[in-house]
Amino acid sequence: MKRTTFITLSLIPVGIILLLSIFLKERVLGEKSLPILGEVPAFEFTDTEFQTFNKKQLDGKVWVADFIFTTCAGPCPVMTENLAWIHRSYLLEKEVDLVTLTVNPAYDSPQVLKEYANKYKADTRSWHFLTGSKESILDLAYKGFKLGDEEDPIYHSPKIALIDKQGRIRGYYMGTEDDEIKRLFKDIAKLL
Repeated sequence: MKRTTFITLSLIPVGIILLLSIFLKERVLGEKSLPILGEVPAFEFTDTEFQTFNKKQLDGKVWVADFIFTTCAGPCPVMTENLAWIHRSYLLEKEVDLVTLTVNPAYDSPQVLKEYANKYKADTRSWHFLTGSKESILDLAYKGFKLGDEEDPIYHSPKIALIDKQGRIRGYYMGTEDDEIKRLFKDIAKLL
């Protein structure tokens, strides 16, 4: 009986320290666990070097994904500029990648995407601009990421998705809003 009491009493301070650390992390640092909103299905597309790029190449990385088209005069340039800021901020962090998929593959060839990437000074070793069949892109956007308009891809979502190292969607962010991009920046750090 005495040994059990001693063990129980010994564990109380450990429990208090654990609870305090969780409380302080959430209260003082503002950190809370990000929700799991879904899982990104397997995919395979073509990158700016005409090479096959698939989801497995992102295993073990935190990554950010968006859907744009290069001739967009609406939200796409703003979204891409905001992702360029994220890209520059995390360029030295080898566990962070960005993925931009076109919703207009008929026009956005790998060469066109390469020119677009160059315009934003993207290092395509960690910021991947991808194209593929219209059907596979729409399937990934609509069914995989739950973003966009299934019938008309030109009405794609201006949201950016954050994916963890296990391929799970952990957040959506309005790609045209500065406050949302700052929140994305912080949430990437939480997942690292």
